[in-house]
Amino acid sequence: MFLLIKIVRFILEGMPLSMVNPFFWTVIFIIWLQYKKTADLEARMFGFIRESPGRKVIYSILAGFIGGIIGSLVIVFLGISITEAGLTYVWPLAIALMLIHPRFMCFSYAGGIVSLFSLVFGFPKVDVAGLMALVGVLHLVESMLIYTTGDLNSTPVFIQDNRYGVIGGVSLQEFWPVPIMMLAVTSGQLPVQDMVNMPEWWPVVKPPSEFLGREDIVYLMVPVVAALGYGDIALSRTPRARSRSSAINLMFFSTVLLLLSVIASRIPAFKYLAALFAPVAHEALIIYGKKKEKQSSPLFAPPEKGVKVLDLVKGSPAEKMGIEPGDVLIAINGRQIDSEDDIRMIKETRPTYVWLDVIKPNGESKTVDMMAYPEGIGVLGLLVVPKGQDAPFVVVEEKSLLERLKKIVKRG
Repeated sequence: MFLLIKIVRFILEGMPLSMVNPFFWTVIFIIWLQYKKTADLEARMFGFIRESPGRKVIYSILAGFIGGIIGSLVIVFLGISITEAGLTYVWPLAIALMLIHPRFMCFSYAGGIVSLFSLVFGFPKVDVAGLMALVGVLHLVESMLIYTTGDLNSTPVFIQDNRYGVIGGVSLQEFWPVPIMMLAVTSGQLPVQDMVNMPEWWPVVKPPSEFLGREDIVYLMVPVVAALGYGDIALSRTPRARSRSSAINLMFFSTVLLLLSVIASRIPAFKYLAALFAPVAHEALIIYGKKKEKQSSPLFAPPEKGVKVLDLVKGSPAEKMGIEPGDVLIAINGRQIDSEDDIRMIKETRPTYVWLDVIKPNGESKTVDMMAYPEGIGVLGLLVVPKGQDAPFVVVEEKSLLERLKKIVKRG
């Protein structure tokens, strides 16, 4: 227990040093830009912003800090070192891959490619086991963050479906700056202020071959910054169910990758398996998730009768009446509704008493009501799935930066 307390203290003392790194604030700015982009989309689609980008950034920093503590503990427990870990090569390649598609910025792709080049061609010289273990830890932290906060910053969208026409969905976008303590391995006597002796079984991930068998190796904690992100869309499940399913799959992937990395640090042949598994299995997870979501029945397809609720404004009359996403509104004050225009009629009449006939997702029929005297109720504060092709804004899959640049050049 004393050992754990001391390691936690080292981590908590070192992590704030990441905040003086210019890259940390660069990551914060990039995250703000991503949330600003989401806010602009909401403003164009619905005429209002559900939550300010600044507040989202604050939540992301807090969640990322907690994730960094957990990730640092896993790194120290496994003894993952960054000596020759290849980050110098991984970062530029990850940025280059992002030009092809945003999701390729993930370290699984860049780390796997760098590792395979190192194994096949001998360049760049990297510790493949250490690099793959680092990728595994980052994905493990990411899976935890997705499971706990992946559905918080969700944005309702409209999607063109081949079977149902325009359907509702929820875009999930989360980004986290993660200050994390890495281990740098060296040898010899160093003037350190404080140190701790690790158990005989440690490290679990063996260091590069030149350090094996030496009795004078020392591991130093080094603060670094990682940027993690999650992008998904929920069509057939609620945002929480979708994000948690993705998190569980990602946690399984990261656990297998960590196991392969531990074995690879002892049996060199497994380095090839770990380097191949990272990009191939990660891409397979994404393809499987998208295919399963598209093949399932959409949760927010237009109903034959009434209109289906996609989202609500916080504190709105509809929310106060207990209306939830997925509910089908059949009538307002006894008048049958079949489109968003039928809902807008209360803006003109501003009734002081409103009752709604609703069908819940489980098929239960219910009537809810609200009184607002003397000002009346002029807006319910909800977003419904449009019928036909009258969606105000249909979201398509995000294009790569290269494709967007091509469009700009053509316009010029």
